[in-house]
Amino acid sequence: MRARSFYSNLLFSLGLNLIIKPTAIFIIDAAVQNEVGSAYGLYFVFFNLSLILSILFDLGINNYSTRLSAQNIEVSKNYFSTVFVLRILLMLIYILGIVLLKYFVSISWTEYKLILLLGFNQFFIANISFFRSYFAGIQRFRLDAFFSVLDRLLLIFSMGYILYLLPDGHKLVSIESYALVQFGCYLLSFVIAFITAIFILKPSLNQIHLDRILPILKDAFPYALLIVLMTLYTRIDAWLLLHYSIEDGVREASKYAQAFRLIDALYMFAMVFAGILFPMFSKMLKENSNQIKGLVAQASKLLFGASFIFVVFTLFRGGIVIDLIYRESSADSALLLFLLSLAFLGMSSNLIYGSLLTANGSLKILNTISFVGLLLNFTLNLWLIPKAAHGAIAAAAIAAITQLFTAIAQAIYCKKVFQFEIIHKGLWRYLLLVLFSGAWYLSIYWAFGDFTPMSPLLAVLLILLDLCFLVVLLFLLKFIDLSELIKMLQVRSKTQ
Repeated sequence: MRARSFYSNLLFSLGLNLIIKPTAIFIIDAAVQNEVGSAYGLYFVFFNLSLILSILFDLGINNYSTRLSAQNIEVSKNYFSTVFVLRILLMLIYILGIVLLKYFVSISWTEYKLILLLGFNQFFIANISFFRSYFAGIQRFRLDAFFSVLDRLLLIFSMGYILYLLPDGHKLVSIESYALVQFGCYLLSFVIAFITAIFILKPSLNQIHLDRILPILKDAFPYALLIVLMTLYTRIDAWLLLHYSIEDGVREASKYAQAFRLIDALYMFAMVFAGILFPMFSKMLKENSNQIKGLVAQASKLLFGASFIFVVFTLFRGGIVIDLIYRESSADSALLLFLLSLAFLGMSSNLIYGSLLTANGSLKILNTISFVGLLLNFTLNLWLIPKAAHGAIAAAAIAAITQLFTAIAQAIYCKKVFQFEIIHKGLWRYLLLVLFSGAWYLSIYWAFGDFTPMSPLLAVLLILLDLCFLVVLLFLLKFIDLSELIKMLQVRSKTQ
């Protein structure tokens, strides 16, 4: 039943995300970059910086509340009002810090407005995630999935109108106006999520216990430290590119953003796994830890299977995808995407094993691994970016090294703690998956050549053909278990 519940919620969440998030990323976000050009690199840098600073709004509270909600919802509800007030106080501290930043750091007015707007956006995102942590904790995964895409749905309608329907709307598009529209979408999503949380959870809003703030921060601190370290070694490269690249830093960051957007899109889907797995792991560890091995196996097959296919796909089709999405691309774009696909492979592993170790409370080892990963990433970036002719490629290679290192370390420790097999008995499936998918691309090339130059229509048809073959391959090699899906649907039909 756990596997069926996992599949059921996963299919709903993935279906919803599959419709909304790619549209927001490739139809809206990519269109904005096409309009503003290399100036998008500046937005990308400050967006990543706002992600790092947004840790102040969370301090590990979301992971802490998700775990607590899954194990004891009544206790968790008692902390609702106190934590929400704490978040307001943290926002005020953040605003004060941004005001002081203008006086002590030499930044332009455009940069200042960007970091202020993006900071507010991250505040709303952090609070929406806080409300979602309760929905996930009480196993309301579909509600959690809805609020995971609501802000992007609003962005599609609002920014889509400006880009595609409003006469001369493209003249209104700038990195500042884009951040402002996002602000409105996040604000409305925050209000709706807050009202929904109050209606469903019915927390006592008048029970604000300031004396609980320090204990909450103390309990949440290991989670906060983990988020700090992971966010830094995942997002600091854009900032380092801007300041240390021997080429135009904004342009290098813009090239990096083009490839990273695809990784970000897939990572959003992968996060659906983590959003479902973390509370399920937390509940299993309390009630029946014997079921964990089966759930890890189910999640690993799906996520790793897709990740390996993506790596091979970017190796053969990366350049075609980049050219299809963007008006201007560089000769480095395909290589950038391939290197970042290797980083995504590591990130996928971290979502599974990292979620399990976090649910288990193994924060010390996770923080140790993440600290070493940050040290490795920061050192290599500072050493190689100033020396590399193409800083974006150096940053992408270092991202791959960092993510794969942390993934291997987490997997080894997790297998030790939970006594998983060191070498999985289904390893042959992954080898066949890579072999057959690679043979597919080589056979297409042998039969038809490299298709250059290629029209957009032919590129889309070729990619769709690839996807059809790869999905069939996932079914044939049982990375997607059709019999399990049929059982799940039969159970659902009987209970309706």
